[in-house]
Amino acid sequence: MKKDILKNVVLYCGGALCCVILLFWSLDSFNGAQGHWEAEIGQAEQQLALTLRLAGREDRMLRRQVVFSDQAANAHPAGTFTLPEQAEQMRGNKLTFEDTTILPGRVTFEWEGHHFDLMLNSLTVDGKQYDWKNQQPIALVKRVDVTHLQ
Repeated sequence: MKKDILKNVVLYCGGALCCVILLFWSLDSFNGAQGHWEAEIGQAEQQLALTLRLAGREDRMLRRQVVFSDQAANAHPAGTFTLPEQAEQMRGNKLTFEDTTILPGRVTFEWEGHHFDLMLNSLTVDGKQYDWKNQQPIALVKRVDVTHLQ
């Protein structure tokens, strides 16, 4: 009788372990196919531009360009950065939140005095929501910190 109980315990624990391993493997496989966020620093005509996009997914074209109307294109060196992994490599960038449990997840950062929040359903810049489907550039001007003016 004790052998039967021990056999059942080992059998059920082994089955549960296999289920857990399969669950983690499937989540990892699923995540690998979901893409990741990218930020590209470049220029739009003679102005500084930041292009935010979902990379690694050809079936979902999520891409918006943010143009800093009051800054010259050479204000930052050009480059492409994977978010959140390479966020600290963007000069002047401050990563404030990341949740990449299920990719591409949510990434929030501050750059050039503006607050960016990347999610699959929308892009939020300085508290204003923008649709990924609209391809018009988002024009920004430098924000003034009124706390230092007093």
